[in-house]
Amino acid sequence: MAHPRSTLRPRQPRTRGFTLVELMVAVTGGLVVALAVFAISRETGRFYNRESRIADATMGAMIGFERLKADVGRAGFLSSPNIRVDPNLCADTATYPTLLQRLAPLRILPGASPASSSAHLQDNGLSPDELLLMGSYTGAEVYPIWNIETVGATYVVYLQTKTGPLGRMGYAASADQLGLLQSIFGAAPGRGLRIVDQSGEVQYATIQSVSAAPSAQIVLTQTPPLRFRSDAGNICGLKGNVTGATVNVVNFIRYDVRNIQTQSSLGANPAYDPIYVAGGHPYDLNTRFDLTRVELDTAGNAIAGTEELVTEYAVDFKLGITVSNTNVTTQDQTLTQVAAGNIKDWAGDLVGDVTTPADGPHRVRAVRVRLSVRSQEPDRDSNPPPPVVGQVIRVGLGSGVGGGSGASPPYARVRTVQADVALHNQTAVFY
Repeated sequence: MAHPRSTLRPRQPRTRGFTLVELMVAVTGGLVVALAVFAISRETGRFYNRESRIADATMGAMIGFERLKADVGRAGFLSSPNIRVDPNLCADTATYPTLLQRLAPLRILPGASPASSSAHLQDNGLSPDELLLMGSYTGAEVYPIWNIETVGATYVVYLQTKTGPLGRMGYAASADQLGLLQSIFGAAPGRGLRIVDQSGEVQYATIQSVSAAPSAQIVLTQTPPLRFRSDAGNICGLKGNVTGATVNVVNFIRYDVRNIQTQSSLGANPAYDPIYVAGGHPYDLNTRFDLTRVELDTAGNAIAGTEELVTEYAVDFKLGITVSNTNVTTQDQTLTQVAAGNIKDWAGDLVGDVTTPADGPHRVRAVRVRLSVRSQEPDRDSNPPPPVVGQVIRVGLGSGVGGGSGASPPYARVRTVQADVALHNQTAVFY
């Protein structure tokens, strides 16, 4: 007899779970992997931020450096190669204000940047230079005049308005003729003016103001005085009829390294407050310096509204020169790179530096410009020796080497850019 079909369900196999030991091993392994991933991610983020800061420093250096190179290349434009030996000069330079007495394409003051006095840069062995450039920077042309008159305690120069230079500016039809004149000759007093008469003789003056009514006029101070041939004893000077003489602006541009907030040439400058966060960046208080550009008047004072921050976080600014070291009365010239210690003998300040005017800045043919900037924050606690003696790789951001208390300061990466810039306006100077 067949067995009746069982109504019982087949027995299911028993499912086996994780033991406590297995679960603990799995959780621990997962934590180890998670920690490793987190550490890698954190280091990757730090590496990215560090490289980003270095890239920012490099970009900032390049942008400011191009501006600097352009200004250096224009030095001496529509100016004097060396006012002390200029054969075309008709003036007594003893009556000239400070910078007109020093007029040349450039003057270099080694180690004279305000930042050089800081303990921070001194502890890093750095002493940025100061560079003074001279020439026509706000105007690219010479402007014919039709008369110069003595009015009270000033001279008034009357420009010819129906001529090429002002015509190309659209002066006659402009609704802001005064603004056009001020853009070239200055809204504030103090820029220099070069006057070339019909005989090719040159004089320099200081601009006091400009006016567009009733005609285009440049008002000059009487310090220094102009020379007129009609005056007793003058064998050179402006003739009674000066129609045909020309004038152009002369600017004085200073580059140096300083803290533009605390070492400003013009006192506190609120325009730059936004880049200095409240309380300052942790490494900005005593260690931040910038490459700055400012225009000076003929007396050597900064002109309000002209100060600019060219490159942030500059740490060094060094200059070299190449000079014509042979008989400059011929075009067969031998160029020589001047040793760093002798630069001031060729292109230094007139006070105690350039003792022989014949060996002065008119024989400079090129300028070697080197600018070093650091990243905003440090990236390591040690400073390996550079591969080249004198090369700057990193700078310490402590109060001094050793941090002032024996602890090593953190070090920030440095980027350096360098170029030799030819002085094109000097190539035909043979005296």
